[in-house]
Amino acid sequence: MAKLSTTLASLNFKAMAINIALYERLDLPVLSTARPFWFYRKVFFNDQSEAEVLQSLQGKTVIDVGCGLTPFTADSMFQACHHHQIDFYGIDPKLEQGFQFGILDAAKSFMTGAKHRPKAEMPGLEKAIAAWADQLPFETGSVDTILSSWLLFIWIKDPHLLTKIFREFSRVLAPGGSIRLYPTPHWEHLQRRYPEMTAHLNAWHRVQQFDFSLHPGSMFFSFITHLTKPEN
Repeated sequence: MAKLSTTLASLNFKAMAINIALYERLDLPVLSTARPFWFYRKVFFNDQSEAEVLQSLQGKTVIDVGCGLTPFTADSMFQACHHHQIDFYGIDPKLEQGFQFGILDAAKSFMTGAKHRPKAEMPGLEKAIAAWADQLPFETGSVDTILSSWLLFIWIKDPHLLTKIFREFSRVLAPGGSIRLYPTPHWEHLQRRYPEMTAHLNAWHRVQQFDFSLHPGSMFFSFITHLTKPEN
């Protein structure tokens, strides 16, 4: 079963790479999404309830790398954490130019599970920060959890850049902090393709869960990956 899961995930990523190459060849604009809180709960928090997730994050600092339009959507984790006074930051370089909140972006958000159209005026936007994944505006050891969905190994695949990103993640994470990624290939595939990046994370505790969900915004047959930084 493990070998089958690894093979299916690898084939799925190859198909995704072909789609993205076509997308880039046609010079199509990248559409941002606004995935809802329930999506984050399912893929990053083992399908815990909203109350359980929010309780577990009290007093912690969480960043969502490649957040897209989630800060601007009422049913997002960004907004839920804002209402419960949790330090949850959305990080995306596209925030520097601002979003247009067009019809296509709204449609993509609905297609990936959002129930509300993104709006420019939402509370808590001081924590929606324009930054690149390898240049995070946080002090060393100040972050407890990093979340990232549909970005690394999909839109960002350059080995040197990925190594820089994970070194930056390591810098800002507190000891015992975690990186939670979705979707990813199996770790064996990542070791073969990105040896420098994975070597940097060899001492980290790693858990991968095969995901075969069909909820909106999911990638059928892929892995959810949790990486925990050593305590010392």
